[in-house]
Amino acid sequence: MTVDMEKFRRDAHRIEKWSIGWMLLSLAMWGWFGYRWLMDDDRGYGMFGRYAEDSHTLVGILALAVIPTITGATTIVYSQVLFRLARQTKPEAK
Repeated sequence: MTVDMEKFRRDAHRIEKWSIGWMLLSLAMWGWFGYRWLMDDDRGYGMFGRYAEDSHTLVGILALAVIPTITGATTIVYSQVLFRLARQTKPEAK
């Protein structure tokens, strides 16, 4: 079984572009979470007021921000593995 070094490089570049997109989405969502968290008026309405709704919204934004963060991190690691595999493979003998 021969391994195509160029295929590894092409795949690594493609995956790296996707990881940049995921990281940009992740940064935008973390920024949204930070904005909502810092702009929250801390009046302490109790469990039945507006404060409880805002805290549920913040937890939801935080949960949504974790998904592209993990996806971005795994795609970066995967692209780096492909780059290393491309460097370690020997060219095909023709």
